Amino acid sequence: MQEFLVQLLSDYKIVAPFIFIIVRSTSTIIPPIPGIVFDVIGIIAFGKILGFIYAEIGVMLGAMVAFWIARTFREPIVKRITFLQKVQEWESTVSEKKKFWTLVAIRLPTSPIFDYVSYAAGLTKISPSKFFFSSLLGNAPIMFLIYYFGGISFQKGIYYAVAFLVALFILLIIFGRKSFIKRLAKRS
Repeated sequence: MQEFLVQLLSDYKIVAPFIFIIVRSTSTIIPPIPGIVFDVIGIIAFGKILGFIYAEIGVMLGAMVAFWIARTFREPIVKRITFLQKVQEWESTVSEKKKFWTLVAIRLPTSPIFDYVSYAAGLTKISPSKFFFSSLLGNAPIMFLIYYFGGISFQKGIYYAVAFLVALFILLIIFGRKSFIKRLAKRS
């Protein structure tokens, strides 16, 4: 599938950014689809700078759609995706003032569960604009690092690219651990 998407993006250069943005946003809207697979494709097809820009647009578009789905359809849809009790506990313990920075703090190390956080945030009382900017602020640094170092790794050759992918996988495992996320949420 990876080769197909890279070929598709290189064959249709004019619409390629739009195709990539839609595909990247889909991986945010449908949580089990790992977005990192598409990030590798973005690095290969567009390079580190344009790939980052297109991916960030796609991720934020997907996050806003997930937020809107949760805000519109509420619990019947979201309970299939995230744990409602945890969302309600979190919202009751965090003041309106702190919600923005708490979301930024949650977004920074939690890229693997970014999709779930978007749905959960849709159930809170946070405004869409606060959600958007906290997500952007919390997500952009991680995405930039992935695209920057990924781009450098792919330019240097296959060994660097493999080392980058292995390091990324290890970081995802470390940051994706529930105990790490719980400790971070308690600090916020």
